[in-house]
Amino acid sequence: MRIYIDLFYKYVKIPLKSNKNYDEGEDFIMDTTYSRKEIRKEIFALILPIIMENVFQVSASLVTVAMIGRLSPLDISAQGIVMRITETLNSLFRGVAIGSTVYIAKAYGAKSMDQCFKVFKQTLISAVPMAILFGSVLFALPTQFLRILTDSSELLTVGAGYMRLTVMGLPFVAIMALVTSAFQGHSNTKTPMMIAMLVNISNIVLGYVLIFGVGGIGGFGIYGAAAALTMAQAIGAITGLVLLFKGPYKVFSAEQLKEKIFHYDWKCIKDVYSTGIPAAIENFFWQFSAIIMSRAILTYGEASFSAYQIGLQAESISGMATFGFGVAATTLSAKAIGMRDANLFRSYFKEDVWLCTVISIFTSLSLILMPGIFMSMMTNNADIQKIGIVYVFIMGFIQIPQNLSGILSKTLLASGYKNTPMIVSFVGIWLIRIPLALLVTYVLKWDVFFIWLCIALDQIARFIINICIMKRKKVLQTAVR
Repeated sequence: MRIYIDLFYKYVKIPLKSNKNYDEGEDFIMDTTYSRKEIRKEIFALILPIIMENVFQVSASLVTVAMIGRLSPLDISAQGIVMRITETLNSLFRGVAIGSTVYIAKAYGAKSMDQCFKVFKQTLISAVPMAILFGSVLFALPTQFLRILTDSSELLTVGAGYMRLTVMGLPFVAIMALVTSAFQGHSNTKTPMMIAMLVNISNIVLGYVLIFGVGGIGGFGIYGAAAALTMAQAIGAITGLVLLFKGPYKVFSAEQLKEKIFHYDWKCIKDVYSTGIPAAIENFFWQFSAIIMSRAILTYGEASFSAYQIGLQAESISGMATFGFGVAATTLSAKAIGMRDANLFRSYFKEDVWLCTVISIFTSLSLILMPGIFMSMMTNNADIQKIGIVYVFIMGFIQIPQNLSGILSKTLLASGYKNTPMIVSFVGIWLIRIPLALLVTYVLKWDVFFIWLCIALDQIARFIINICIMKRKKVLQTAVR
């Protein structure tokens, strides 16, 4: 653990305390000292609900994967290839939501409540129509998109039906992402947690009924899983919109609903998307690379691909505790910048790094020491278990640099370096992961084990690059200007 902390403090050179106040132009910049207890309390207040939210989300996903895993390798693979396509689009809306979070948090830090609502509304009325359009295209042409991943007639048939049902949920995914961004921008992570609980409980209950059948309701297999997911997303989106304006945790007033809804402020949209689109492209890089990786892994057989899909779920368990630190880096950094408090910005970063490292040690050890337990929970197929255990084991060794890299990239994004995380992601994915994976698969024809190593090298490279950028740009010293 100490080696990662030392890397940050040696190369990024974090000033621990400062009581200096200074002016830049006509704007006064605060630089006060905060206790570690105060900072940790605020970070934990923000991330604990996020952790719980992820627990519910991952739990529901694991239950769904486990239920589908009891069907057939064909169903697992069909669900996997469709997820690669739909998640690529979902990444767009999550990226836009990141941009929304940054600008809402800055406005919240500056005490500009009207601007908070303006950012949310403009993002909502621009993103949801895009979700409807993209969903309609995928609904009409599922086979054409799935051919990117496979030529198997069986996979195409099953996957097309599954895709048509899941893409109906794209508008609801966009709404939920933006609702979450609005709450998180106001430093409220409890309400998104409660929404996640509702969505995931709904998905589990509906999934069991529609997959296997209960009473007089017949089971629909993998198609039942798709229908359950879409219905749960609709429940979450509607509930989230209501809670934004009503209830004890509302962040907007009902009076603001009286404003003209479809009035576009293109400057506001440009600001949000100038931050959100690079974040979306970064997510898109990962999702599109997953499509290419999936295509390569499928050459090793359906068992290898199924192991990869289940391994990703196992990896997500370890990420439940650390994902919140990335969100905290975005929200709290933007808030401190909006408050123009330089030392608060640095204090948030320092404690975020320290706490994430400590927790990442335990999550890393869980993957290294218990890969077989994770795989046996997800499938009873011995071939899939054997391949997946190796993947989970290797991913265990990169959890710390991977998680810390997330904090670095989100801090850079909130600090105004909108394109930097995208560029780092491009280098890791398109100059390291994909070329090496294709070389291993199609030229050298090595074991699938080496593809897992390519993934690990990508994450380590990003960690090192992000540290170098933080040092060169002197982000911690210059972000609050």
